[in-house]
Amino acid sequence: MVPLNEFLAELLRDKLLPGAVEEILRYDTSVELTPTRFATRDLELGGARIPRGGAVMIALGSANRDLPLPDGRDPATFDVRGPAVRHLAFGHGIHHCLGAPLARLEGRIALGALIETLDLAWADPAAPLAWIPGGIMRGPLSLPVRFTRRG
Repeated sequence: MVPLNEFLAELLRDKLLPGAVEEILRYDTSVELTPTRFATRDLELGGARIPRGGAVMIALGSANRDLPLPDGRDPATFDVRGPAVRHLAFGHGIHHCLGAPLARLEGRIALGALIETLDLAWADPAAPLAWIPGGIMRGPLSLPVRFTRRG
């Protein structure tokens, strides 16, 4: 395993930030479940019969890992060097998030600024993370990190 600071330096040096942001969104998206939607007609989905008017919720996190990636990579593997892969982190179609381009830009800027400015080290990589309990959003309640300012 590559040490964290070395990995982060590679992201900047090799200009991998845009792909890293996309891989983070695909691998562990912050929107776990979609709001409830209702079927407009009778349909069968994944072997399950859904009647017209039936409630449907989509687990976006698992949808991004359901099938092998188009380039053959295992979807359970986090790889910022692989080709960009379409994901559902911002929804799809008429439900696609209007703020997606801004969120991507903010992710690249924030991650880049952290890497350029700070030496980071996880406080305790073996400590289990506590996650936001249930619902639509997903993320850690806290993220223990030690850092020192460079220079």
